[in-house]
Amino acid sequence: MGAQILTGMGGVGKTQLAARFARQLLERRQLDLLVWVTASSRDAIVARYAEAATVLGLAGASVAASDAATRLLAWLAHTERRWLVVLDNLDSPADAAKWWPPMSAAGRTLVTSRVRAVTWESDTRTVIPVGLFSPDEAAAYLHSAITDPTHRDGAVELAAALGYLPIALAQATAYIRERYISCAEYRHELADQRNRLNSLLPDPTVLPDEHGTRLDATWSVSLHAVDRMEPAGLATPILNMAGLLDPNAIPAGLFSASAALTHLSRAAGFAQVVTPNKVRQALHHLHRYHLITLDMDADLLQMHALVQRAIRDLSDPDSTGRTGRATADALLQTWPRTERETATTALLRANAMALRQHLGSLLHTPRIHPVLSRAGVSLGGTGQVAAAVDHFRSLHQMAERHLGPNHPDTLAARHELARWRGRAGDPVGAAKDYAELLADRLRLLGDDHPQTLATRNSLAAWRGAAGDPTGAAAAFAALLTDQARILGLEHRQTLTTRNNLAYQRGEAGDAAGAAHAFTELLTDQARILGPDDPETLVTRSNLARFHQIKGNISGALDQFTALLPDMRRILGPDHPDTMVVRHRIADISGITGDPTGAAATYAELLTDRIRILGPDHPHTLSNRHNLARCRGIAGDPVGAAAALTELLGDQNRVLGPDHPDTLTTRRELACWNARTGDATEALRDLETLLRDMLRVLGPDHPETLATRQELIDVGGTGGDPVGAVTALTQLLTDQMRILGPNHTQTHTTRHRLTYWRTQAATVPQTQQSAVGRRTGCSASTKAVKRWPASVTSMGCPARWARNRPRG
Repeated sequence: MGAQILTGMGGVGKTQLAARFARQLLERRQLDLLVWVTASSRDAIVARYAEAATVLGLAGASVAASDAATRLLAWLAHTERRWLVVLDNLDSPADAAKWWPPMSAAGRTLVTSRVRAVTWESDTRTVIPVGLFSPDEAAAYLHSAITDPTHRDGAVELAAALGYLPIALAQATAYIRERYISCAEYRHELADQRNRLNSLLPDPTVLPDEHGTRLDATWSVSLHAVDRMEPAGLATPILNMAGLLDPNAIPAGLFSASAALTHLSRAAGFAQVVTPNKVRQALHHLHRYHLITLDMDADLLQMHALVQRAIRDLSDPDSTGRTGRATADALLQTWPRTERETATTALLRANAMALRQHLGSLLHTPRIHPVLSRAGVSLGGTGQVAAAVDHFRSLHQMAERHLGPNHPDTLAARHELARWRGRAGDPVGAAKDYAELLADRLRLLGDDHPQTLATRNSLAAWRGAAGDPTGAAAAFAALLTDQARILGLEHRQTLTTRNNLAYQRGEAGDAAGAAHAFTELLTDQARILGPDDPETLVTRSNLARFHQIKGNISGALDQFTALLPDMRRILGPDHPDTMVVRHRIADISGITGDPTGAAATYAELLTDRIRILGPDHPHTLSNRHNLARCRGIAGDPVGAAAALTELLGDQNRVLGPDHPDTLTTRRELACWNARTGDATEALRDLETLLRDMLRVLGPDHPETLATRQELIDVGGTGGDPVGAVTALTQLLTDQMRILGPNHTQTHTTRHRLTYWRTQAATVPQTQQSAVGRRTGCSASTKAVKRWPASVTSMGCPARWARNRPRG
């Protein structure tokens, strides 16, 4: 018979399976001779063979061990007696190369090994991988091993926490029985980082013989074996790094980052910096011995959580701190410059969070490690803006507690917290936070410090996003003067401020002036930064947008169409900014009378955004908003209302009820409901919405003004054209004051006012304004005949994606 090889990591039960197989053969009287060899070395194998030869009378005491072992193997090859040779823990296959049991019809060979299956490939050997318990098997084991039903509480969770490792489950149940505690209580003790793993193991005397090995010994044997392989001494520091990271997926390339190579070389005592090839060689050794699982194709490795725990327990705080900081450095070096590869950055974030959990204060002494900030920016950059707010709030609290309120890292955390608060839908709160931060920056750093300038930039940007583009433009103009003096006219930040200033002037109603400013800026950026620089591309996009706003629709379409292939070439087809340009092209298709074509483009874009950004990203949600609107205008108002209703539920869940995008969807839904059903109910919805917008955004925000337009529209179509005229007159006065005479919304209100004056001419002048009585505000024209104004407002993600605070 051929040999059977049981392979798997330490602790999965290979030896127990071999012992059970041998017992079954003995119990069934199918075995005449059992030779059990603890195959830890060549000498151990030879000595055990020689002992068996002596028992069988094949050699006397004076015969050399190697000769006696040779006689045993010769006898096994020819005997008719049924035999089983077990080579247990044969972790160095070379040790048995000359001492392999022979092929025989009467005999069997069974091997247990930590070495991976590929090592054993042969026509005469059957490799049987032995893995972890399945969740059901682990739960069943715990229920059978814990006799007291009251102690089974939390069994499923405990099995998961122990990674379904048989030896760990066996030792846990013994501990639970010994201490009279529940599975849940044991799991809490296991999760407590203050507890060392050995303190959670039972007295060895209460364990069955097959589970008597301690967990630390289970893996230390393999680790010592790998550490003796070339490059000798490298395996342990690699595992020390991996033990601080996410057990489910660790980028293998992290260990080849320069920070990792430097640390590994010092920790291993090498005179020269180790090469990436040597690191890869050590990783393969660790993989062969089941200490890690290396996925060659994905370039990822996994490590059992309890192996990690055992490794961490062996390290002292000083060593852990050095290893942790080097690992954080390497993680930061591995991070891509952009959040384009969302799967990659999600993996890196998980590892950064694991590092933070295991290191605690060691990762923010004496400064907050920048990898923690990078992880938060990554959250926001992939659309998880609420999670980014929570992350930086926690980071700010930690920095303030450990470093003090005036420490640079504490101020930096405040800056990011304000930024993501705005991106999460609270621009007013973001502007307030930046105003407070600016006061502290001025006090601590002075007027001309780069961080002071960056905070002024962010404050101005969020003032604009909060509905004060005129104030934002004035702030950017003042900042531009100072940056030109301090940084120079050709500094990248100065050019960025010129972009922001032009944008806010356009938002304040001067689209022609904005387009002219962007034209001049584009010439300078192409000369200074180059035509392919991402900031140059942003300016091209903004220039096209303001050509569109000032009425040059065909010119804007030509510019966006010419820009798209450059975006694809430079940033890639899946970059968020590339998709924004596609969004703009769909926008223009709707404006120029092709809502069906626009809907088709939005549908294609939505598929890509879901694939790249995920279903909950704000850009994906905005895409759904515009797709629903296009379908409504193309002739399916019922479908538009249904899609907006579904979207609203998701926006409430993801962004929250007060996010500007959520409020905009409520307005759009009310308008389509007015077209398809009860205008009275839609009017009530808009009145409620207006109160919420006044509370959240304030009376002067463009979205609040747009909602007043829609409220007037519905009120007028509901039979009150006189009230519409009154309300529109007041709205026009406010828009002239806030947005200026040339703003798109101002123009729209003039057209609506003309329309409703015509309608009101047929109504007796004594009629009262129902809209005026309800809101004290205003009204609008029949939007079913126009492209809704919100298409260039909050509903379009480009406003949030590119007019974001910098610095």
